[in-house]
Amino acid sequence: MRQFIPTAFTIGNLFCGFLALHYAFSGNYVPAAWLIFLGAVFDKMDGQLARVMGRDSQFGLHFDSIVDACTFGIVPAAIIYQAHLPTGWGLALAFVFLLCGAMRLARFNTLSLDGERGEFYMGLAIPTAAVCLTQYVVFVKAWPIPHATPLAVLLILVLSFLMVSRLDYDSVPNFRGTSLSDRFKQLYFVTTVGLTIYDGIFFFPMILVYVFSGSIRWIFRLVHGAVTQHA
Repeated sequence: MRQFIPTAFTIGNLFCGFLALHYAFSGNYVPAAWLIFLGAVFDKMDGQLARVMGRDSQFGLHFDSIVDACTFGIVPAAIIYQAHLPTGWGLALAFVFLLCGAMRLARFNTLSLDGERGEFYMGLAIPTAAVCLTQYVVFVKAWPIPHATPLAVLLILVLSFLMVSRLDYDSVPNFRGTSLSDRFKQLYFVTTVGLTIYDGIFFFPMILVYVFSGSIRWIFRLVHGAVTQHA
């Protein structure tokens, strides 16, 4: 029974993606976007549980990646296509997001199987990119902005590039850490959760901070010549 627990969360992730696709086809993009976020929560929990319970396996790794490609690749691409880019070139752009996400997953699997996992993730993780892209739809729905479609195009291109980049990204903060870096990550996490609970519209700008943190870190290290290991 214990062996099934991490897989159950992976199945929950897949169900969230499937249900989000249903809402997207119905034009209900806001609940679809929040289901993508819920899928990301399940995705994080299945990996953590597998490691804590000592249930890591190649089956789990590959099953999780297939599910991620569906929930965080196909479904967000469909949502942004239907919400902002219902044209031929929009379909092509949505596919670019899906393609880069699939490449990001393949690279992560390769590094994991080779045992090359370090302190940071290499490139923006596809669940984060998916949440950012779909929360943009939520943000624009609640707060209409001019040029929403061109900005959606820009966001797709930026997220796609960041997924296949070699930029460093943090995972969930270590809440037992006491260093200045740990404290900053803890503060960011708690602030994001608090503001999102207060009003969901804050989630998109807060996640953008994380999305661009990789670029900011790269610039900082370029100046200081620091070297890191990846996850």
